[in-house]
Amino acid sequence: MICIFKHSQIWDLRGMYQQTSSIAFQAFTCQLYARNTKIVGANSLRYHMFCAKKGQIESGQLPPCEDSLMQHTLRANYQAAIWRRSLENLPDVPAPSAGHGWELDDGGSLKIRWMAGLPAPDVVLNLISCTCRRTCRPSDCSCILNGLKCTVVCKLQGCSNMVQDDAIVAQDANDSDGDSDD
Repeated sequence: MICIFKHSQIWDLRGMYQQTSSIAFQAFTCQLYARNTKIVGANSLRYHMFCAKKGQIESGQLPPCEDSLMQHTLRANYQAAIWRRSLENLPDVPAPSAGHGWELDDGGSLKIRWMAGLPAPDVVLNLISCTCRRTCRPSDCSCILNGLKCTVVCKLQGCSNMVQDDAIVAQDANDSDGDSDD
């Protein structure tokens, strides 16, 4: 059985998430998804669950990746720290965009920082494809659901979610112009 008290000790009372606590929090998350597992890394458990189901598992059934879990943890800890300070006069509150899981967009509005890195290595991202027939809709398209653009591997070509990178087209044109048998 999971001991919530044991895992509650990873939070800093000042609202600062300690980087050394990442392993403990991942272990807790792994226990939530696979009760009797000895796996303590979120990415390792994702891989193990994916392999156990032979790839026939929806992304929503997997635990979050380590990067996404870290960003969520930073936001949750920041919010809890705000609540802990709610009765203080003039509390010292750091900006949420200062490493607490949020960022400022171009207009200066606060938005959630879902991940700090790529969702997967480029090699893997190029393998993901959808099987949409008429149109790619957010509710059905596996590419959109995973926050990716459709690629040439997808069944439906020319959808509104396709990569529109003029730089790639220009590079391909330059490569073919330079081909000669001198």
